[in-house]
Amino acid sequence: MRRRVRAATALAALLVLTGCGIQKTDVIEAGGPATLDVLPAREHRMMAFFLSPDGLLVPSPRSVDTRVWDGAVGPESITATEPPSTAKTVAALLAGPNTAEKRAGLSNAPSLPDPSTVAGTEMSGGTARLTLDTSLAPLTRVARQQLVCTVAYAESDNGGVPVVLVGTDGPQPAATCDNGARRPASTVTPSETG
Repeated sequence: MRRRVRAATALAALLVLTGCGIQKTDVIEAGGPATLDVLPAREHRMMAFFLSPDGLLVPSPRSVDTRVWDGAVGPESITATEPPSTAKTVAALLAGPNTAEKRAGLSNAPSLPDPSTVAGTEMSGGTARLTLDTSLAPLTRVARQQLVCTVAYAESDNGGVPVVLVGTDGPQPAATCDNGARRPASTVTPSETG
């Protein structure tokens, strides 16, 4: 008897649910998956590209205080935020990993020059130029890629800006940050970098 009551109850519930007037609809497209930006806004960070312990080129975001003081006193003294300059970001790369980055095993390519060699940066016609007061010949491919990616991400959110490296031995062809970060950095000697 209880089985019949349960079956009758289930059948009644099914009839109520199927007859409630809800119409069948087509699939509604809602776009791609949601994305979440976990990095600080570009105005509050610099992104340097270092080598991981297994030789991969990886980005390392650093939070920076970029508030600009307008000379007034009090909370109104902060008028705007500006992203760190490209030259400052490159100098930070050339100075090497900070303490936390070193603990994570990050390093620079040994052929990168000293931070004092940063002579200037400029953006013109959609291409960034980094001028170093040193020869580019000793730089390995991965050292050049560290510079290119660091400049590209300093100049744009997506790192899609072509970058020309200019040294005392002249300019290199424009390069992009293909983010060789997904591939191991090859061990190339300076003589192989022509």
